[in-house]
Amino acid sequence: MSEIVESGEQLKSLARERRLGGHTYRGVVCPGLRLDGGDLFGATLEQVTLGSAQLEGVDLSRASLSRVDLRQARLTGALAAHTHFADCDLTEVSLAGAILEETTLERTLLANVDFDGAKLVGCRFLACNLYGVKLRRSVLIRCSFGDPALNGMAELTKAQLASATVLECDFRAANLIRADFSGALLVRCNFAGAMLTGVKIDGARFVQCNFAGADLPDGLR
Repeated sequence: MSEIVESGEQLKSLARERRLGGHTYRGVVCPGLRLDGGDLFGATLEQVTLGSAQLEGVDLSRASLSRVDLRQARLTGALAAHTHFADCDLTEVSLAGAILEETTLERTLLANVDFDGAKLVGCRFLACNLYGVKLRRSVLIRCSFGDPALNGMAELTKAQLASATVLECDFRAANLIRADFSGALLVRCNFAGAMLTGVKIDGARFVQCNFAGADLPDGLR
């Protein structure tokens, strides 16, 4: 039976009983929480504080997170399929080796997030701040980065995509100034109108990509 959980003690009790999934967590403050391999499948989290939490291997599939503070939390190896994030703070979160499928992130802070070695398929980043995001050796398939605001630009300044594999992703009008694509493979990606000033492209391969109206470095002109 689904419950409304409003205290850290309730949350910890459900964790001990391995019954975290499917509940609504509202206003819970539990920084530093440790949940190795926790199952939050289908859960709803609203105004929850989990800064610096240890959530390695957590399953967030079909979960909904709104105004959740996960700053500096560790979600290495996490699974997030059909998950929705809105107005959350994931600054400096580690999602290394995670798998994200058909996940939407809206108005979410993702500065310096670590997606190294992760796999992202069909993910949408809308009006998110991805300054300095780490996507080294990651795989991105049919992901999109955008800002629906008038003249909005997806923030990907200093994004690190060295040795990444990027297939059919949408970077239209994205701010990719000083991004690092060294050794990356990018196939059929859309960079129309993007800012690519100062990017690193040593050893990178761009195959059938669209650069119409983009601000390009010398190596891509």
